[in-house]
Amino acid sequence: MPAMRRLPFLFLLAVLPAAGCLHVPDRAEMASLRADAAAERLHLRETASPGVGEAPFSGDLPLRQAVDMALARNLAYQKQLLSRDIARGRLLAARTEMLPTLSASGGWTHYDEELRSDAGAVTRFQNQYAASATLSQPLFNARAATAARAASLYGEWVETVIRQSEEQLRFDVAKAYYAAVLSESLLAVQSNSLATAESQLADQRARRRQGMASNYDELRAEVEVANFSAQVLSARDARNEAYTALHRLLKLPSGSDTRLVDGIPLVLETIDFAPAVLCALSRRSDLAAADWQVRLQHEAVENAKASYFPGISAFFTEEAADPAPKGGGDKWGDQWKAGINASWTLFDGFSRRGELIQARAQERQLALALQDAEEAAESEVRQMVLTLRTAEEFAKSQSKNLETAKEALRLVQTGLREGQNTQVEVMDAREALSTAAANYYRSIYDHAIARMQLQKAMGLIAEGPLPDEPVLVPPGDLPRAARAAEEEE
Repeated sequence: MPAMRRLPFLFLLAVLPAAGCLHVPDRAEMASLRADAAAERLHLRETASPGVGEAPFSGDLPLRQAVDMALARNLAYQKQLLSRDIARGRLLAARTEMLPTLSASGGWTHYDEELRSDAGAVTRFQNQYAASATLSQPLFNARAATAARAASLYGEWVETVIRQSEEQLRFDVAKAYYAAVLSESLLAVQSNSLATAESQLADQRARRRQGMASNYDELRAEVEVANFSAQVLSARDARNEAYTALHRLLKLPSGSDTRLVDGIPLVLETIDFAPAVLCALSRRSDLAAADWQVRLQHEAVENAKASYFPGISAFFTEEAADPAPKGGGDKWGDQWKAGINASWTLFDGFSRRGELIQARAQERQLALALQDAEEAAESEVRQMVLTLRTAEEFAKSQSKNLETAKEALRLVQTGLREGQNTQVEVMDAREALSTAAANYYRSIYDHAIARMQLQKAMGLIAEGPLPDEPVLVPPGDLPRAARAAEEEE
């Protein structure tokens, strides 16, 4: 019967661990939950009162403000910034391996009956209590030191990765901004051409009614108007697409009406290859990240070596118990103990040796990857310098071509008034001017993008300069080797 009375207690002990288990939804349940959440979001969006949520942005938008808005709103960049907390937590956890630890424990044990010896003395009391506190201090732990150094290096690596994200975001925003500016310019070119063509069509109709123009001249003018109308619609659609891409990048709410106040700059600057490469090798964030990875892996090698050393720690324990640990019956008593613990793995079946071989091979791989990245960066900078020079020559040629097209249209219009040229020739000259103007704006855009690409390849785009500023940093900020190279040239 006593055993039967203990059954409810044993059943409770068996059920309590199971009570903490949580239900894990399967894929079908997760799909249903996500569908419900999506429906709730749509419902809240449709039923939201006016003024609820972020108001659409309206007003002037300089490029610098657009970059700042993207850095503050972009979710991918904000997610990357949280890596700093991970690095800080990793460093804190690594440092605790070298700090003392204090632990406490306690317990109560109840036995079914009290036991006595033949002499009548109690040998086991029914209720027994115990409590203890232990202070432990590592004296020698080679792995803890390498872990702390690795955690510090990891924090530096995280900063370079964040800088990479910032560089890419700055580049994407500036490119999208200038693409939107370009779309406005192209739309203006096509709109002006359409307005001129419509005016010319009205003039041709009046001239035909007076018998001064043929039906072909009027039909040719109508075709020109139709062609420019199609080009205006295409340019308007391209502008809307460019603004949508910019607003999405800046996380602006729907309905935002931005006015881009910065134009596309054309800054002509002579950039030599040698200082550009030196700047890239010293400032590029991807090279810095690769370098930090090599250093991190070196600490992994040192950590593998540290496993061959013993671990030594000192401890002090204070214990209190009832019955007293030193005897004396059913009452509280205490005792303390102190000492030094040492552990040393003498043989582990070559596990440590295998870890060390892997760590050294991975360190060599990362060193080779860094060397390859440096060579790739040098080639990229060389290509970007050449691309920028080509873009500069193209922009100059298109600027000259635009002036030539304007002069050609003026001469043909003058010849038309004097009876030396035909209306068809005027239309051809006007279409050539429209094409030249569009090519000119595209060449300015291509030049600005080439400058940004060079800035990015040199590791400078995250430090503030935009395409309307010099690509190279002031001479005083260059490495000594770069300044020497400039002086030699």
